[in-house]
Amino acid sequence: MKYLLFDQRAVAHLVSTNSFQSIEYSQGYRLVQHICGKLQSEVLGNVVIEYCDEGILFVGKKKDIISPEEVRRQAENGLRIFCIDLTCCEILVEKDNPADLLTVLQKSLRTVSKIWNRQPFTQSERVHGTKSIVFPFVMSDRRRMVIERSNNVPRLEKRSIKFPLLAYKYNAEDPPHGEEIVNTDVLRDAGEEYYSKHIELQRKFTAVQQNDDTVERPAVYDQVTTTSPVGRDEFIYLNYNTQFSKLTDAQRYVVEYDNLSAPLRIDGAAGTGKTASLIMRAYRLLTLHKKEGKEFRVVFFTHSESTNRRNRETFELYEDSGYFLNPESLQTIQFSTLLDYCTEIAKIPTDMLIERDASDAKTYQLLMIQEVVERAKESNRIRTYRALLSERLRGVFDAEETSTLCAMLQHEFSIQIKGRTNCTIDSYYDIPSIANGLPCHGKKDKELIFSLFSDYQNDLDSNGYFDVDDVVIEALSRFDAPVWRRERARRGYDYIFVDEMHLFNVNEQSVFHYLTRDMTQKEVPICFALDYSQAIGDRGDVNADYIEKAFGASIAKRKYRTVFRNSPQIADFCASIAASGTLMFQENFSNPYSAIQSNFTEAEERKCSVPTLYMYANDEDMLKSLGEHISETMRSLQCRSNEIAVISFDTRYTTEEGITTLERVTGKTFSLLDYGKSADTRNYVLASPYDINGLEFQAVILIGVDEGRVPQTVGVSDISKHFIKYSAYNLLYLASSRAKYKLILLGNSLNGMSSCLEYSKEANRLSVEIDGK
Repeated sequence: MKYLLFDQRAVAHLVSTNSFQSIEYSQGYRLVQHICGKLQSEVLGNVVIEYCDEGILFVGKKKDIISPEEVRRQAENGLRIFCIDLTCCEILVEKDNPADLLTVLQKSLRTVSKIWNRQPFTQSERVHGTKSIVFPFVMSDRRRMVIERSNNVPRLEKRSIKFPLLAYKYNAEDPPHGEEIVNTDVLRDAGEEYYSKHIELQRKFTAVQQNDDTVERPAVYDQVTTTSPVGRDEFIYLNYNTQFSKLTDAQRYVVEYDNLSAPLRIDGAAGTGKTASLIMRAYRLLTLHKKEGKEFRVVFFTHSESTNRRNRETFELYEDSGYFLNPESLQTIQFSTLLDYCTEIAKIPTDMLIERDASDAKTYQLLMIQEVVERAKESNRIRTYRALLSERLRGVFDAEETSTLCAMLQHEFSIQIKGRTNCTIDSYYDIPSIANGLPCHGKKDKELIFSLFSDYQNDLDSNGYFDVDDVVIEALSRFDAPVWRRERARRGYDYIFVDEMHLFNVNEQSVFHYLTRDMTQKEVPICFALDYSQAIGDRGDVNADYIEKAFGASIAKRKYRTVFRNSPQIADFCASIAASGTLMFQENFSNPYSAIQSNFTEAEERKCSVPTLYMYANDEDMLKSLGEHISETMRSLQCRSNEIAVISFDTRYTTEEGITTLERVTGKTFSLLDYGKSADTRNYVLASPYDINGLEFQAVILIGVDEGRVPQTVGVSDISKHFIKYSAYNLLYLASSRAKYKLILLGNSLNGMSSCLEYSKEANRLSVEIDGK
């Protein structure tokens, strides 16, 4: 095989159709197989793929009706083709990595389209004389495709083939110093073959159309209507069949997975469609059981009330959702946070909870622990123990700043003491410390920590409060009691869904085994989604995680690699953050961005830009610039105010006083993200990185991203510095992955650039401007 030839219509269709952007779509994978010459001639979408003696032609479908102006323009432009000369362009070296091969092809086709349409290039494209150089991957990756724009082929000119483009080189070698002479023999032969067949090949579209019309089309599975205009951003408003047609093969596998007795796990980066797959799978199972007239009870768990509300509202858009949401129906689904569910099971009044929302409850728990630590310092208890502590734990307590210590204690209380012991000191002695957690090694280490834990529990008791772990552990005790065993067949569930499993600690994850109808069932009928990188501040070793041990043996797994939410540039930046964590924490930090692909079409990519960090002389200048960045973003994206989120890494700006300051300095109005209220759609969204999980925006602006705040540096010891930097990576990843088209980071030069961003900058996934330069 000597060549691959694409005409202008084929290029336009391939770069503008979502199903050709990723190998997780059957069309994308099939396209790669054609590139490798492994199939036969066929019509794929609106492209005829014709195998010839020496190469393959990709011919796009003509429009049925075109305007006179377009006829004139086509006559002036003539036929346009792009040829990849396989005799010297070694693109097929990537054939063993289909995702990379598709990326190389799509990036090259986008460059070709820009050349023909006289559009500006991006940072991954270069011009050198008559050559266009495409870097398909990040700039640190030296692989490149070289395209010759000026090809003098008289035989093609006579056949109205104008401005033919030729890809003649693909490698990672430095370009030669002199001008390269490009051989156009293959281009000439491929062009002549195309010219002789392109009219005939158009008839194949007609034949395929006629054959399609004779096939009886399946009835619509269900239908929903909406008064809102439906576009790619309104996926949830589409009917089920239309949604299903837009899924990748990996997502379809999850939605249609037939085994209802074994666990099904979905791994994927932020924005890969994990939650949508869960909701669609739940709806499909309920609908199938309704048709069969069989009872089927489903529960859908989330960590926070905001995510729970969003998921229920999404489900409500389906036909018959009201029937399924009715608890008296034969087939029913219940949406709930795990905290609410366990509170009801444990018969604990809601006014005795620290907070109703799990995230808020854990924040308040942190404040209580801080009070415990302050009292212990005042009473000299910590000073008394200090000489007896191990060197590493002593370093944590010697730090001037206590918030890091308190966060580590919170994790120790919840996961180690409440989750892995029976809350006795003897049991606590027996368990080892965990990686990146509180370094408790000797008996004296654990005695001090356990004394602080006891003080914390006494404070809860004296105030009449229960924290999240108390509620869950109480519920677990009731699940293992005779009453639930008797009621389990009636009140238990046939199937369990868990969104964002990574946000639940070991106590919470233990609950799911008790919720099925069959108490003897060893394998839980559960489908759950997770991305360990979004587990804010979680320090556990993933390999020893409860999920891995409890569901690891017989579980079916699907890894989602196609990112829908984020632009390729933002996805690359998030990948670099995950890679930074991997470099720092090795196996304890799970990188979800291995071999990811983008679902963005060429038109969507025009709205995208490389994430940029702007460093200003001080906080005042940083805040003043915020208003300008918001206005420019509104102009460039033409979006609504509430589609732009400002996420502050400085807690001062998420208070009432801070909002007043922001509004005065920027001249903009903000709504603080509050899940108990509906935000004014005319305002910009203001949030903390702790509250932003599960949401997405057209653009995100992060403020306070510098070494003083991301990660925090004041009063941090060597040991706690390791912990706080881990949390900073998590938060930065989580906040950045909320952005679709544009991501802006603002920092203070006095604090210095955040060390969490060093790898991203070196990998050219982050642009940096200091004081506007």
